[in-house]
Amino acid sequence: MSQYKIFFDTSENMKKHKVKDVKLMITSPPYWDLKDYEAENQIGYNEDYDTYLNRLYKVWKNTFDVMQKDGVAIININTKSFKSSLKLLPNDFIKQMQKIGFYFKDVHYWHKSSGIPAKNNLKDNFEYFLIFSKSKNINFKKEIDFFDYKLNSRPSRSNIWNVNKKFGSVGKKFMIHPAIFPVNYISRMLEIFTNVNDLVLEPFMGSGTTLISCMQNNRKFVGFELNNKEYKELIKENVKSHDLDFSLVKVN
Repeated sequence: MSQYKIFFDTSENMKKHKVKDVKLMITSPPYWDLKDYEAENQIGYNEDYDTYLNRLYKVWKNTFDVMQKDGVAIININTKSFKSSLKLLPNDFIKQMQKIGFYFKDVHYWHKSSGIPAKNNLKDNFEYFLIFSKSKNINFKKEIDFFDYKLNSRPSRSNIWNVNKKFGSVGKKFMIHPAIFPVNYISRMLEIFTNVNDLVLEPFMGSGTTLISCMQNNRKFVGFELNNKEYKELIKENVKSHDLDFSLVKVN
């Protein structure tokens, strides 16, 4: 039985695929009405804001139901400009998760030196990672301390990491994927919140960064991606580019 599974289906159908015993869910969901990921019925593109939130609520609820009692959920999201103002997506996600039963435990900040210039706002040099737990007390490895800045006083277990991402899009051979996690960032999260052989869930796989990190760090993986045609080849190519064996991945 494969340790690594991909379902080319919407993560709204997670329960149909009998996912269970998830220790960590980590994902960057699609932003509302921003990017076209070239898949029919994709969440967030060309739909109203309430529909977008309702569909994501179903994904978060499914995640809660398939997660271990001590599971952790991490969502990477930021605000979005809309009609000369900001849509507070992080705030709305927090409300959703708390309604489901998650405990909102912390906010982690990803500082990106390669931030995107903005026309009518300040340059975007950071993103939020919202951290939730299914139980009241969150479990993480307290001895692990990642810190990326040269300061006279070094804080313990900093909530800001400066991990640069590759600028621009990837996947031009098959299709364009404009928002890529650094593998190193996900690997840090796995080291803090999981152990070897724990199951990691990624509801919005994209180019497969979380899968790659799990293969490198001996974590089990289950992921969902709606776009089968182009993303399958993109994920396969990215896995191979990290000298990993894609034949170990079961594709459904």
